[in-house]
Amino acid sequence: MYRSFSGKFAFLFTLFLLLGTLLSPYQAVFAQVTLSGSGVTGNPKLFYRGLGSSSPVGAKLYGTLWASGWFDLVSDPKSAEYIIDGKEEGESLSLSVKNGAGLEMFGVAVQGKSDEAVYGAVDKVLNKLFGIDGICRSKIAFSAETGRGRKELYICDIDGSNIKKVTSNGSLNIEPSWHPSGKALLFNQYLTSSSPLVEYDFLRNRSRVLSGQRGINSGKVSHSGRKLALVVTVGSQVDLFVRDYEGGGVVRLTNDRANEASPCWSPDDSRICFVSDRTGRPKLYIVSASGGKAERVRGTSGSECVAPAWSEDNKLAYTAKLGGYVLKVVDLAKSMGFPAPKNPDNSYISETLSAQGEGPSWAPDNRHMVLSSGGKIVVVDTRTGKSRVLIKGKSRCNGASWSPLMR
Repeated sequence: MYRSFSGKFAFLFTLFLLLGTLLSPYQAVFAQVTLSGSGVTGNPKLFYRGLGSSSPVGAKLYGTLWASGWFDLVSDPKSAEYIIDGKEEGESLSLSVKNGAGLEMFGVAVQGKSDEAVYGAVDKVLNKLFGIDGICRSKIAFSAETGRGRKELYICDIDGSNIKKVTSNGSLNIEPSWHPSGKALLFNQYLTSSSPLVEYDFLRNRSRVLSGQRGINSGKVSHSGRKLALVVTVGSQVDLFVRDYEGGGVVRLTNDRANEASPCWSPDDSRICFVSDRTGRPKLYIVSASGGKAERVRGTSGSECVAPAWSEDNKLAYTAKLGGYVLKVVDLAKSMGFPAPKNPDNSYISETLSAQGEGPSWAPDNRHMVLSSGGKIVVVDTRTGKSRVLIKGKSRCNGASWSPLMR
């Protein structure tokens, strides 16, 4: 990942490294994820009775309840705070949610018995119990090695199932990020002299270049889908711009000898957080999307701060250099005066969270994150400090990105 940024910055370093020696010493920096700390607010205990048979739908339900990260599943109903059972009737699936005393609280029903129906049913339970829209109907994109100097993009479900290949162009495709519609994926394709920012449209099954000038083209789409934050090479500089997603309306936000990288948007599209080495070391800054003076993010730690990710409840995750590189999360409501979350219990951050990894990306529940670590894709719970390996294998994987909910 990021070793040293003195003089040159992350994307310049990565670009020259990838275009030269191709695949990356930076991937070897990270070992197996190690976490410490426990959240003040843990998970409620859940006993799952199943569907009364050896139904594969019942097994999928169990796995999805576990993968959602909102329950600790137990084998004894006497120790449970919630009890869930269900039944299959024709083409419908229904779940009954009871309290620990066995009294029914509510039921949910969905049509169909596919994986998508199971995900929808569990998300309905999460909405009723915790007031969140869900997490199960989302996807995770990542990049995986397919040969020397080649990486292709893949997507999978939150339990690591249903892996599907997105690109097949035989080049180096990295840094995927989702369009807020969930219908397109943005990524960088590294070529001989540039790294164009490309959009892959799932509905049309085709790609198009969003920004393709010589050198660096790195960007993130705003939450509304209307704007694009771009870091591009202009002459000998690497600066931050904002433009309309389809082109035009360009605003230059930086114009100096510093190197900028890794823009991400505030939930209301009004501000952009980015990385800059203007003080000699990469740090995090926030600037208005309409222009103005950038403000250093307060409350961060580490001699270097990179790869920011801004949640919808104003938590900022990033990678900090604290000896090694670790995941850190700062509450922008406390440190910078941004609006506080409506449900603070769902926004609790483990005070001793410590995870080695790169490129954090928030889940739509604003609680879980996906990271790349040691060639694996790992899910981290920022409330409890727990983690699980999502994707591992012979192919080294990185650059994970969590989608919005698929409607």
